[in-house]
Order: sequence, then structure tokens, then C-alpha cells
Amino acid sequence: MEKQRILPQWIVVRLGNDMNWWVEKASDEIFWPREGLSVLDPRQFRDVVERLEKYTSVGFRRGTLARAFALYIVQSEMGDGQLRLKLAQKGEDSDGKFFALPSFVDEEDSGYRDFVDQLIEMRVKLVNKTHHYVHAVEDLDLEEELQAKLNDRYFEAANLHSYDEINEILNWAPADWEDRGEETAAPPVVAEDEEEDESA
Repeated sequence: MEKQRILPQWIVVRLGNDMNWWVEKASDEIFWPREGLSVLDPRQFRDVVERLEKYTSVGFRRGTLARAFALYIVQSEMGDGQLRLKLAQKGEDSDGKFFALPSFVDEEDSGYRDFVDQLIEMRVKLVNKTHHYVHAVEDLDLEEELQAKLNDRYFEAANLHSYDEINEILNWAPADWEDRGEETAAPPVVAEDEEEDESA
């Protein structure tokens, strides 16, 4: 029998010292991962959605994103850097200012973890598509680096915010990649007759 995802009708979030939002409490009992339950603010969520557009060319499925997060809007300000958010209803826009709560059922069953797994796969596909290596990059290359960073945080008792985790994947490049920036298009080729026209 498939486990049902519980969507709290409201959550209280606080602004941490890292300037990210973290869940303080929820209307229902939900699973909290070891690193704490983080929330993407509207700017962060919009940034993720926009950056994922180019990954549709390598097979990213938008439905994975929809299952990965539950969307909330501000219900009230509570002071002391806290907000009470309510679950957004279907068709409720609120000017697109959605907070996004990662979806967890338990440690093994998670729409958010499925999203991260697919993001790793799509990032590797995009890197191999836009950069030509003697040996293709593999998912394991990225997974090992992410795990190493996660272990470092564990020993430092530092929590990993979901936005930082997503950024680490979207910005990842192989260790021997000299150009650490995103792929850039080649400059347009100018025909000789066009050059002559411009100099005339």
C-alpha cells in the first residue's frame, strides 16, 4: 500500500542566521529529515523553476518538480523573524509568491529526493551534451562529491538547506573542467563580404 504524503494546512517558518527559512512547527505531524526541514522562499523557488527550463532538452520532467514541493503563501507575520504560511489552494496565485516545502513521507519515500536524483541525472546529461570529454561524466562522479560535502557538514553540525543542495547540483562541474562557468555559445561567424560592408 502506497504511503500518503501529509500536507500540513499551515506551517510556521523562521529566518535562520544563514538568511534561509526553516520550519519551526506544522499543523500536522510530518517527517523531518536529519538536516532539518527547510523551505524555499519565493525568490529561490522562482530561480529554481527558471533554471530548470534548459533541462527539459535532456529529459527533465516537470511533474517531478510538482511532486517534490508543496506550495504555501503567507498567512500572517508573527514577529521575531517568523511567518505563518498556509497551504496554497489549487488555482491560488498570490502574485506567484510561493514558499516551497520539500515533500517527505519518510526517510526512504520522498518526492523531493526523487527530484534530487533526477536533477543529478539531468545535470550529468547536460554536461556531457555541452562539453566533449574523452570519457563521459557519470552520475557517480557528482553523487560522490555531494556525499563528501554532506559528510563534512555532518561533522561540522551544519544543516543543508534544500536551495543550497539544488544549487550545488546545478552548478556542478567535473574536477578537471578548466572552465568552471556555464556553457557559452560560440561567437557568430562573420562572412568576408559582411566584414567588407561594415568597413565601407
